[in-house]
Amino acid sequence: MIDLRAASFDAVKSLNEALQHHALGQIREAEAGYREILARELGPGDPAHVRALGMLALILAEGDDKAAAEAALTEHLALDPDSAASHLAMGRLRTSQGDVKAALALLTRAAELQPDLAPIHNEIGICLHEVGRWPEALEALDRAADLDPGYYAAQVNRAKVLTALGRLEEAETAARLALAGGASASDTTEQLAAILLRLNRRDEALSLLDDLSRQAGLQGSGRTDAEAPKVLLLGAVGGGHVPTRYLLDPRAFSIASLSLLSPAAPDAPLGAVDMERLTRADVVFCALGDVDRDQFGQLAAAEALCAELGKPVVNPPDRVRRTARDAAPELFAGVDGLIVPRARRTTPAELADLVIDSPILVRPPGTHNGDNLVRIADEAEKAAYLENGPPEQLILTPYVDTRSPDGFWRKYRLVFVDRRPYPFHLAIVEAWLAHYWRGGMARNEWKRTEEERFLADWRGVFGERGAAAIDEVGRRLDLDYGGIDCALTADGQVVLFEANACILLHLDEPETLFPYKHRFVPQARDAFTRLIRERAGFPPEPAT
Repeated sequence: MIDLRAASFDAVKSLNEALQHHALGQIREAEAGYREILARELGPGDPAHVRALGMLALILAEGDDKAAAEAALTEHLALDPDSAASHLAMGRLRTSQGDVKAALALLTRAAELQPDLAPIHNEIGICLHEVGRWPEALEALDRAADLDPGYYAAQVNRAKVLTALGRLEEAETAARLALAGGASASDTTEQLAAILLRLNRRDEALSLLDDLSRQAGLQGSGRTDAEAPKVLLLGAVGGGHVPTRYLLDPRAFSIASLSLLSPAAPDAPLGAVDMERLTRADVVFCALGDVDRDQFGQLAAAEALCAELGKPVVNPPDRVRRTARDAAPELFAGVDGLIVPRARRTTPAELADLVIDSPILVRPPGTHNGDNLVRIADEAEKAAYLENGPPEQLILTPYVDTRSPDGFWRKYRLVFVDRRPYPFHLAIVEAWLAHYWRGGMARNEWKRTEEERFLADWRGVFGERGAAAIDEVGRRLDLDYGGIDCALTADGQVVLFEANACILLHLDEPETLFPYKHRFVPQARDAFTRLIRERAGFPPEPAT
């Protein structure tokens, strides 16, 4: 415990005022007060200085400047190594950077310092869930829920882990507890609906999702001036959607977002939304991007609405239908320099009868980013997987070892805008499940240097044959927006992981650490903005 009596009277008074602002949620005023104290010549060992630095670090950790947050947290931990709050904040930061090992070490220390703080055990559970250590994750989350029954974030995460463990009835209970406690209604309701679908309670799941859609109605965002192109962003209950948070620039468009009700709903597809309001759009962007999640026929409903509106359509539903995982071998057959592992649909019963003589990848349809993706190398691993009660529909793919000669795995992502490829990121990881967040890219300069080379000259990295294969994938995918995740073999061939419309494009990394991403990634969004304007019948924006 820091003794504030040793600090000067003025510093103590300023600190107390800042802490009061913080307690009242007046974050701007609190930050200003902490910075005022740090600006005084109190010395880094002064108790008021240490406390102000720690509180400022917590504010920064909740903001966008993660580099500043890390610097403040590092400095504070050096001055106060027994701060559970800073260990927790730094652990969360490491989790966001994909360094689960470092995060767990920090969070474990936080739990030693303050074992009765529920958020610490919740974060430990999140980390363990990320790396597939589900029983340990559940133990940590149970501890969080026991410590604070009103901390409903723990119930949300318990539902996720229990689902992964196949304990669906318990997952349903946890999700309902979270909803009753005021957890994010939209996200938790969608999670609960997914659990109900796994339990074959389809009507209940759709009823929940339809109610969400009715409550949302037609949501407006972006620009409000008459000169802005008007975009109808079309989604649907139960569909798999294109991530548009960064892709569709709200500074460029007036956006109206609509989620179609499920076809079985009596007021489908629009609910109370007036069709006349939809006709005001200049262009429709169909955000239904995953045919593997079209179990309710929402692509057909979107196609019918688009035809009725008679507006230009970006990513028409009929083109999205061609992009299922198990359709990729046929869609990309004969592309020189492209290896397409043959995916096929199966069931747990069929998997049980399959003899595992070489590693395979198994996942439910419609999943991305490594969610619920498992590598099975032998009969024992198959039995363990089946014991957890997987979904009734699965996609099976032969595992292709894409490890580079230096022992790392590399996953390249490019997005296609109007069929033209734009490089987005390169993940360099230490294990076969290659995703960007797992690579610790923020803390490895050599990885960022290699990623920058890829963004600056992806054709040079891929070579003539590999680049030509990527170009052909973009042409055959034939989407206005889509993308590919892939790897490179030693002889320059491209190994396809997935190619569809649900590829995420974002720019969340801090510019201080990733200046090259802030130069190259906006090129893809700018190209998409030009495409939307062109389809909407608007002239190109003047160059700035």
